[in-house]
Amino acid sequence: MSKKLIWDLPIRIVHWLLTVLIFGSWYTVTVTGNMEAHMLIGQTILCLLVFRVVWGFVGTRYAKFSSFVFGPRTVIAYARTLLSRSGGGYAGHNPLGFLAVFAMLLLIGIQVTTGLFATDGDFYEGPLNNLVSGTTGREITDIHYANFNVLAIMIGIHIAAIFFYLLYKRENLIWPMFTGTKTGDALEAIGGSKLGLALGVIVACAAGVYLLVTLL
Repeated sequence: MSKKLIWDLPIRIVHWLLTVLIFGSWYTVTVTGNMEAHMLIGQTILCLLVFRVVWGFVGTRYAKFSSFVFGPRTVIAYARTLLSRSGGGYAGHNPLGFLAVFAMLLLIGIQVTTGLFATDGDFYEGPLNNLVSGTTGREITDIHYANFNVLAIMIGIHIAAIFFYLLYKRENLIWPMFTGTKTGDALEAIGGSKLGLALGVIVACAAGVYLLVTLL
């Protein structure tokens, strides 16, 4: 069976950068207490998140949201076959994977948005904290901390699902996110990674985030 390019290079880079940066955001608060690094990481995550959302509309076939938005009947039908050994033959995200993607994007979005307004109450505050009252800032900070716990649980579920597919269903979801390729004659490959477009989008996202945190 031939290898087909499924995941473009930008989506793979963003995926692994988010993985590293989310860990870094936890590390800089819990281990080092380096809030300046924490806020810089958070703004970088925001930039990547905005890129991923935009890429979900203008990117390559399997990166687009339209390629993996499934209706309730399809999701339920797929869930009923979850314990079968078959992976389902999906080139991109399967019907349960689509729920995980949107849940992860939502939780990351809440995390970085609340981080913009959060404060530690003493020395550090998010770049937009001055736009809200002290009470509101503390309430948003509580949400920021609580949401990270939910995000951590979601990440744990995501990792468990990956190993479930690897060990039980014999479908490796990790390697294609490095190489971009999947094996299967029936799979339809993408034509390329749209690197020029991706570069333009990421520059625009970075400029937008920079203006947001410096001008407001």
